[in-house]
Amino acid sequence: MASVIGALLVVLVLQGAAIIVLLIRRMQTAQAERALRISVDQFRDMVDRAPVMLWAARPDTTLNYVNHTCVEFTGLSLEDLLDNGWLSVVHPDDLELCVNTYMPAVEAREPLSLEYRIRRADGCYRWILDMGTPNYNADGTFVGYVGSSVDITERKTGEEVIHESRAALAGNHREIRHLAGRLLTAHEDERRRLARELHDDLTQRLARLAIDAGQMELAPRSPGGLRTLREDLVRLSEDVHAMSYRLHPSVLDDLGLVEALKAECDRVARHGEMSVVVDASAMPAALPAAASLCLFRVAQEALSNAVRHARASAVSVLLSSRSHGLELAVSDNGKGFDPSRARDHASLGLASMRERVRLLQGKLDIESALGHGTTVVAWVPA
Repeated sequence: MASVIGALLVVLVLQGAAIIVLLIRRMQTAQAERALRISVDQFRDMVDRAPVMLWAARPDTTLNYVNHTCVEFTGLSLEDLLDNGWLSVVHPDDLELCVNTYMPAVEAREPLSLEYRIRRADGCYRWILDMGTPNYNADGTFVGYVGSSVDITERKTGEEVIHESRAALAGNHREIRHLAGRLLTAHEDERRRLARELHDDLTQRLARLAIDAGQMELAPRSPGGLRTLREDLVRLSEDVHAMSYRLHPSVLDDLGLVEALKAECDRVARHGEMSVVVDASAMPAALPAAASLCLFRVAQEALSNAVRHARASAVSVLLSSRSHGLELAVSDNGKGFDPSRARDHASLGLASMRERVRLLQGKLDIESALGHGTTVVAWVPA
């Protein structure tokens, strides 16, 4: 009897243990399922709030999921975006590109990558990079695509700026090569002109003066001959001085920029039918030599252009101290030109002015309009 009771107790203990184990397993399973549900909910919320637009598409390319970021970005409701609704925010010019990219990729089950524009909630079109990859079930069945869309407008803008900069740089290189050739030609032309003046004019005149002086030795009592000789010597001296001035104005070294500008303006006014007004008051007594030479050459070129090309009747030259530097402004009332219009030839004079100012880390601005004259403003540090 005792043995039977003992056996029954053993059975009861074992059954109780089994029940306890079963209860524990059920509790663990419930906890695991609850934890899984929490993890899934957290993952869904994380995907929904991801800082990039995420989407999923069916095999026919219609959308069956977009995250909340897509809704916020486009300003459309979830219902409006699903299926083919997302096409309503694609830029009209990019619709054909989207179709021609998506359909072949889906048919080939290949990853896709596409850049196109979509309308943001504020109505502004933004460039996005759309990337998708084929999605398969566990049994290998193709169920569509999953992908992401990233706003790349800033990158596209930067690429456009780089492209424009490269185009401008290539244009500058062509212009520099062209100007370099013209500069060499201009130097040779200037040397040829000086050689011709020396050989055909000054040398011949000196030889004639030597002959006249020799004749006067034979007939010293010739007042008329002496007067003619003196007048010829004066003209020769003036011409030699003018040639020397064109090479380098000594008045700039001797008297400074202000007096050199006044002398140049007087010379231009004397040789042309044009009034020239100079305002260079309140300037320091001593100015940097490099800045003085630069602004003097700019003024020379601007005055020359006003006479030869602009056909101006009046020019004003203003020299002033500004922003820790010197500013020169030369304005004429000539015919002007359109700065935005491309020229057949790069101007050697304008290029020379720009290069002189650039070498001193200065600034050059040329303002002009057809029929409204031209103003050249140059600033260099001093």
